[in-house]
Amino acid sequence: MPALKITRRTRDEGIVLALSGEVDMATEEQFHRAVRDALEARTGRLVLDFTRLAFIDSSGLRVLIQAHKAAKAVDSTVAIAGATERVARILHVTAIDTRIPMFDSVDSALAAPQESPSAS
Repeated sequence: MPALKITRRTRDEGIVLALSGEVDMATEEQFHRAVRDALEARTGRLVLDFTRLAFIDSSGLRVLIQAHKAAKAVDSTVAIAGATERVARILHVTAIDTRIPMFDSVDSALAAPQESPSAS
């Protein structure tokens, strides 16, 4: 089984990338490519479904920060949905949760008013 599996779904409200496994140095490029491709679609919103993400390290956190900046550059937003307690703790300790909004579920992330890309 691969260390990271990414499934892409296009919804009316945006693109959802569901991650399963771990984001680390070995899978960073795969994660980066998937995020870049989704942002290039310019749907306005990218939701990262972390429901089945077991772990993310500093290389994955770097991709999140790059995604946040890239989304702002194209008037889009990134949101995180369904982070496990372990992953949510990492995002909180690193203050990424102050830049990228976090939601309990993909549906709530897609239904939320879109934050202004110029904020943060």
